Amino acid sequence: MKVLVTGATGFLGRLVARRLQAEGDRVRVLVRRELHEVEGAEIFRGDLRRAQDIRAAVSGMDAVIHCGAKVDTSGPWSEFAATNVDATALLIDAAARAQGCRVVHVSSLSVYGVPRDGFVVTEETPYDEEVEERGFYARSKLEADRLAMEAARSGAPVTVIRPGLLYGPGRPPPLARKWLRTGPVCFLLGSPDYLLPLTYGEHAADALVRALRSPHAVGKAFTVVDPQVPLKRYLRLYRQAYRCRWIPVFIRGPWLAGPLSALERVSRAAGWRVPVRAHQVLRATRNARYDCRRAQELLGWSAQVPLHEALRRSCPQAAGGGAEGRAPDRR
Repeated sequence: MKVLVTGATGFLGRLVARRLQAEGDRVRVLVRRELHEVEGAEIFRGDLRRAQDIRAAVSGMDAVIHCGAKVDTSGPWSEFAATNVDATALLIDAAARAQGCRVVHVSSLSVYGVPRDGFVVTEETPYDEEVEERGFYARSKLEADRLAMEAARSGAPVTVIRPGLLYGPGRPPPLARKWLRTGPVCFLLGSPDYLLPLTYGEHAADALVRALRSPHAVGKAFTVVDPQVPLKRYLRLYRQAYRCRWIPVFIRGPWLAGPLSALERVSRAAGWRVPVRAHQVLRATRNARYDCRRAQELLGWSAQVPLHEALRRSCPQAAGGGAEGRAPDRR
């Protein structure tokens, strides 16, 4: 197949492009800057925010795997809307004009509503109704997911993949949804039994390519999350792989919700904008289990690399790094 990959300068896009090439596909990558990670790919220089660039990049392609997105935690809404929402609409439209060009769109678990602890999320779980209370990234990914699914329901050959928190070689695994390390202590947002929804990068790339190949994937969304384990156990495996000596301290979401709500009321009265809302903290720490049976049954997908081995491969030590792996101090 001739496949366009967006976001090929990013972690997941590189993996997808390499996987396609390994399977014999002709790969074109849409990039704005120099790209050295995907040798042999056709380079198309352009911008996801320009319709003419997207139409030209899609021309002649059999399929598009859309990994490109603005994933920063800062910036105005207009940037997130242009890169994450408008660009997705432009790609789907360009693929429709190309007649038969399939689109596999990379979405996010953040689109789901998680109303309470213990909730089981499936692809039929409604969107988060309180997304306006969350950050611009979550809002933009939900809007992009919504328009992709609307196109799929109207008959467009669109598939949506919703992976968990991505990690792998070159991208350190997260410690929790949010954390702060200071000296010998690492403060983690969440409870010891929180089920962190992780997806090893190779597993996400595998799901995307399988979705591209499968006729059963057209018009559907798929949740793709590795087997979940309690945060306490995950941290034990993480510290073993990275040879960490810090002590974990868990901070439960409800402990922060009250003070944050009070701060929000004061901020609204003063005309300030708070960096973190109570709803964001509660949503991030509600314990959910993600059901991936649809991907397993229709795509034949499963997590092939065990967690302890995925962590080992992701650690700089595996490539001859330093004696103790170090996670970023803040995420």
